[in-house]
Amino acid sequence: MKVLIIHGPNMNLLGKHSQARLTLDKLNRSIRRFSREQSIQIKIFQTHDEAKVVTLLQRNRNKVDGVIISLGSWHPYAYTLLDTLKLINLPYRVVENKIIAKQYIEKTIFKLKNIIQNEDFEKAYIQGIKQVLNQ
Repeated sequence: MKVLIIHGPNMNLLGKHSQARLTLDKLNRSIRRFSREQSIQIKIFQTHDEAKVVTLLQRNRNKVDGVIISLGSWHPYAYTLLDTLKLINLPYRVVENKIIAKQYIEKTIFKLKNIIQNEDFEKAYIQGIKQVLNQ
């Protein structure tokens, strides 16, 4: 099984938001550790550019079994991204820190059933991986 992990805008500054001092590097290490334990292959990508995410999804549509993405401020207006996710027809979950992204999730264009909100980002990503692989 292979999962594509996409960290959206400002995730490189995660440590600035996190009360637990979670950095993107620590989050990635946690995701990799879980994936190794479960024999899951992962590909991790971070960008502030929605067009790059669309290209990444299109290029990997036949190479992965699911997608985990953190949208942050893209929630209210990422119509192209949502359309791409529908077109590639892969299971996906949007993972967010419940506190940091609250204002965006309230205005999201994504179905709430596909959004995992948790105060613990690491748990949200792991829960997302489990859900996309069990679909």
